[in-house]
Amino acid sequence: MTDREMVITHLDDLRLFADVTVHPVVSPDNWNVYSSLCDYIDQIKTEVEILLKEQEPRVMKLEDVKAFGWDYCYLEEERLPGKEYRTVCGDYALTCITWPCIASMRIQYGDDSYGKKWRCWSAKPTEEQMKEVPWK
Repeated sequence: MTDREMVITHLDDLRLFADVTVHPVVSPDNWNVYSSLCDYIDQIKTEVEILLKEQEPRVMKLEDVKAFGWDYCYLEEERLPGKEYRTVCGDYALTCITWPCIASMRIQYGDDSYGKKWRCWSAKPTEEQMKEVPWK
């Protein structure tokens, strides 16, 4: 189970806990409290799912890459023979880099080849994620 799935499961468990422990003793006098609690748990779950989705690795748009600061991202590029990388996925290699390397990529390959020969990820992707996102 991934961390994301675990957090969602815990929130589901919290909602179930409210249904099992609070609901049976709800009377017409405190129905609004129970209803508000369930609504609040559901709202938190929705907000957490949105935040977790934003943290999932995604291929950055070229505009994002151009505006990138000094933070690190993961660069995936065509694998060159003899070069050692941390992760290799088929014909492409993945390495953690910062802005000077991105500027170098833009000079070496050009913006026109973004998504064809090189691309940047917002976070470290799994091999499955790299394979799922097609190259141009």
